[in-house]
This record gives sequence, structure tokens and C-alpha cells, in this order.
Amino acid sequence: MVNMYGVTKVYPGNVEALRGVNLNIDKGDFVFIVGPSGSGKSTLLSLIYRGTVPTRGHVLVAGRNVARLRWRDVPMLRRRIGVIFQDYKLLPDRSVYDNVAFALEVIEASPKEIEKKVPQALSMVGLAHKASAMPEELAGGEQQRVAIARAIVNDPLILVADEPTGNLDPDTTLDIMDLLCDINVRGTTVVMATHNHVVVDRMRKRVVQLERGMIVRDERWGAYCHEA
Repeated sequence: MVNMYGVTKVYPGNVEALRGVNLNIDKGDFVFIVGPSGSGKSTLLSLIYRGTVPTRGHVLVAGRNVARLRWRDVPMLRRRIGVIFQDYKLLPDRSVYDNVAFALEVIEASPKEIEKKVPQALSMVGLAHKASAMPEELAGGEQQRVAIARAIVNDPLILVADEPTGNLDPDTTLDIMDLLCDINVRGTTVVMATHNHVVVDRMRKRVVQLERGMIVRDERWGAYCHEA
């Protein structure tokens, strides 16, 4: 599903975010990307949805080399990838329904498809009753659920989540993680960067640890910190 071979990413100023990363993520995996701030977690996620491209090495997503994609082909790649951020990135002047519908509008889905898929996505995240609400009327956990609905409304193969629980209280965090787990069980591959020890230790999924841009641990059913 995601394959990285010898991936190095250098930003202007000779800032090396990733160094020689080799990583394979299979269909249906749930992978936590952990490590201190500045270790390269967000860069690694960005490479998956082609928010950036590698300086050296190759990144393949669903068999396609993302760095070699023509710009006109990038939207097609992103139709297959849902992305969730820590700060939700909702459109403040649009209702919950319209925020989710926007993800379909940008790929030119038909009105009939939008009318079918948006209620389904909102129902899955438990917000069908909030369809007409505005983002400012929602609690933080509800806003993140809207962001998740928007990310999954197009039935993506991969869900990329960058610190999705960073602004949430512990109880809401666990609710969101249960939701992501349900999405994963339905067949979507989930790749999530996090600093949350409690979440990682509770879920015991695959853990990939980065330090100074390099993978130092890749462990199935892992904890946040390596257990001797």
C-alpha cells in the first residue's frame, strides 16, 4: 500500500528531515508514527499524500511513484487518501454537511453521489443530527469528527492522521481513537503520527519510531516506548 525506499528529504537551508528511510505499510495496517518533535513524523506523512516529494529515494502509494506523478494526476492520488490534521481545518462559513460535501465537490462528484455519501459519513462518525450546525457551534471532539467524516467520505484506501487528538481531552481522545479503529477494521489503512503515550500503549498497534529523521524501531503490537 505504501512503500518507501531509501527516502531522504532535505529542506532549504540543508535541513535534513528524513534520512534513508525504508518503510513498507500493507493494506489494512494501523501504524503509529512516534518520536520527538522534529524527528520527521509530519514529513513522512506528507510524502504519502504528496504534500512534498523526496529529495532522494522513492515513495510508492498503491503502486504509483508519487514523485513522478504529473500535476494533473495528483488529484486522482488524493482521492484515494484521506487526511486529518490536529487543527481540523474546517471551513468556518460552511455547515457540517457542506464541510463534508466539499471533499466531494473538489473531485467533481455528482449531486446524487454527494447526497448519498455525506449523510453516510456523518452517520458513521455519530454526527447525523449535527448536519446543519456550523463549526463554531461544535465542541472540539465534534469538530474532529467532522474532519474525519470529510476524510472518509470518498472511501479512501489510506487515512493519514497528523496528531488528530492533540487538542482533545483524554475522554474525547479515546472516543476518536475508537472511531479510527472502527474505520481501520472496515479495511482502510491508517497511518497516524502522535505524541500520545496513552493512546499508543492502549491500542497496541504497529509502532514506527523516528529519531533525527531515521527509523530506529518498527514493532508490531508495540508500546510508545520500547519495552526490553
